[in-house]
Amino acid sequence: MKHLLRVLFVLALLCGGSSLAHASGIDFRMTVLDPPSCEQGNTFCQEFNGADTLPSVSLSTAACNSVGINLGPNATPYGCFVLSNFSGETIDSLTLHFLLGPLGNQDASCDSQGQSGIPSALNVVSCTNNEQTGFYDLVFGGGAGVPTGQNLIVFEQGADPNLFQGGNGTVGVTPEPDSLLLFSTGVMMAGLYMSRRIWTTFRKTADGNR
Repeated sequence: MKHLLRVLFVLALLCGGSSLAHASGIDFRMTVLDPPSCEQGNTFCQEFNGADTLPSVSLSTAACNSVGINLGPNATPYGCFVLSNFSGETIDSLTLHFLLGPLGNQDASCDSQGQSGIPSALNVVSCTNNEQTGFYDLVFGGGAGVPTGQNLIVFEQGADPNLFQGGNGTVGVTPEPDSLLLFSTGVMMAGLYMSRRIWTTFRKTADGNR
């Protein structure tokens, strides 16, 4: 029986979309959205504190429901992964990997059209299935990004969320403006300090040769 897998919405102030081909009767769509904030005590919200890798990414319907994404009992299967950005930086890219086998080794396609009135926060870079590694490579980047203090949610619809196995990811960030200012100021002061030391050393050497 053909299942309509409209899959993965990466919510968390991100957005991208994907649809898998019909070779084995399975389709899925993927996207990254800009969702509501997690309430305090929501155990489905994984904290992101700046490490660039996500060792484990798993999806569940309960995670969607916990952030107000409830498609009702008659909807095709759906699931979410929720990431709360506490890094002090803006998330500007997200790469996800899931095993090909459980999802039928379908070709992947993505979009950034948003979902359920929630806009996309990241654009689609590429969505491919890597036969050599046995994983989907789903890459999102650009767009509004996910500022610190906000969420990223990966949302999938159409496939049993338990079929997204072996999940892991990589997060790219851009420092906040205040951080960039502090960094550039520090570099400038260090440069002035080194210039002064070099000039002082040169003067002493010149005076000693007189």
